[in-house]
Amino acid sequence: MLLRKYGPNHRIAVCERRPNIPPSPFDKTVWCDVARFYLMGIDFRGQNALRECGVFEDFEKASVAIHGRRDWQPSMTRPEDGKVTPAKKAVVSRVLARDKLVGLLYHHIVEKYANASIDLLYGYEIEPLDFYGDEKNDSVTVRISACGDILSITPDPAYVPSQESDVLCDADESWSVSTSLLVGADGSARTIANTMETVDSARWEGLSPFQKTFAPRPFRVKRYKDDNPRVFKSVQIKLPEDWPSNLNYSARSTNSRMTLEALPSDEEGSYCALMLMRPDDELAKPNEDPSEMRAFFDAEFPQFSALIDDEEMARTASKEISTLPAFRYVGPRLNIGKRTLLLGDAAHTVKPYFGLGANTALDDVMVFSRTLDDATMLTESEGKHIFDPVPSAVKLYSKRRVGDSTALVQISRNMDRPGKLFFVTFLLPLILDGIFHKVAPKIFDPNIFSMFQKQNMGFKQIQQKKRLDRTLQVIFLGMLMGGAGLLARLLVVAIALVTGRRQGSVTVSAVAVAAALW
Repeated sequence: MLLRKYGPNHRIAVCERRPNIPPSPFDKTVWCDVARFYLMGIDFRGQNALRECGVFEDFEKASVAIHGRRDWQPSMTRPEDGKVTPAKKAVVSRVLARDKLVGLLYHHIVEKYANASIDLLYGYEIEPLDFYGDEKNDSVTVRISACGDILSITPDPAYVPSQESDVLCDADESWSVSTSLLVGADGSARTIANTMETVDSARWEGLSPFQKTFAPRPFRVKRYKDDNPRVFKSVQIKLPEDWPSNLNYSARSTNSRMTLEALPSDEEGSYCALMLMRPDDELAKPNEDPSEMRAFFDAEFPQFSALIDDEEMARTASKEISTLPAFRYVGPRLNIGKRTLLLGDAAHTVKPYFGLGANTALDDVMVFSRTLDDATMLTESEGKHIFDPVPSAVKLYSKRRVGDSTALVQISRNMDRPGKLFFVTFLLPLILDGIFHKVAPKIFDPNIFSMFQKQNMGFKQIQQKKRLDRTLQVIFLGMLMGGAGLLARLLVVAIALVTGRRQGSVTVSAVAVAAALW
């Protein structure tokens, strides 16, 4: 996005601490090992962003369309037991490996912007040193440090997937630079966000009680304790020819021990399935006995066990587990100073169950792109001689996006609570929404999943609308129960008058009859 707007006139640097340059998304020698790469679905938000960036055509070639789901309920293990639910979306989601999308963007930049002033620095990490600058130097100062073996950074067939890469950075091999814009997109690691929190907390603590009354609240990272942790191992599955290769396959074991979620890596039936389980599950251990894993699949997922050969089962059993991120968001702003902002997982971290993380990150980019355009028009309308829309754009981006960022995490967390909270915060609202929307669709909106597909609504709007729906539902149910109570009292009075008995005796008799019938 920045290249298209400012590439010829501004120098742009992208720092990635992992040293591996991503391979081409069309290099089948890399992507054939489908279980090594985490797959993600790109919905209308992500697709719109990729279209605006000019990479949608290549993305479409590198991804697979998902036209629905096929689900097996616990104890329903025959292939014919799987229920197919077609996707009802205006824009069909498409699936590809996370690293493949990174490779697509990298090679697009290299091929389309060869003459632009851009440095793609793989194997380097950024550490903010000063967010504010001074009167003479209105800029952000950062330290760039080398990570891993920089000399080995070349396109390599032995590519290490992002979830398997873990490198150390050396502060001794570093240098300081100044920049007019720092975009923190370092994912759930939040190196930049954590530094922002530390710096702004010190600012806040230095204020007097009177100054705090008028000063903006300090920037902070809201970290939720993960009360429903899950880990996963991935396994490759080859579908039979008579199974559609454009569906999301899902199955749950008895006692909710494991959920199997499988997505296509290509259009030839190669699937990567995630085995989602609790961290203390026996099958979550590395170097687990393959026969134990096979026995579990034969008992719980026989329809999939037959599609996994012994070599793949042994490889899966030996794997280390991968973890899912905990829910976190930043606020009450997405920026610090005039030239630093956050987007993507650095601003709002969610678990990847519902495909909201990557898509919202891509949407963040487009929101910032539009704020840059709006800030540029504002700067020109004010007749400023120095063309610098960054300060206005940073502030405007934070104002427009912070509500959606917070609401996204809060909504997602409510869909991942454990035990009884899961029923109260997720299942019960789904049931109520289904009933009330069917009875009065002009008053009550559909369930949260349908709301996610509304292209004209942000997460903050969705959250506000569902809170209104919930309030109206409670009021209606209260009135219904109150009316039922009043009707019962009138019935007791009428029976007492007819029979000549006391109302208390009639009430006791009615309760006894109801209990016997129950």
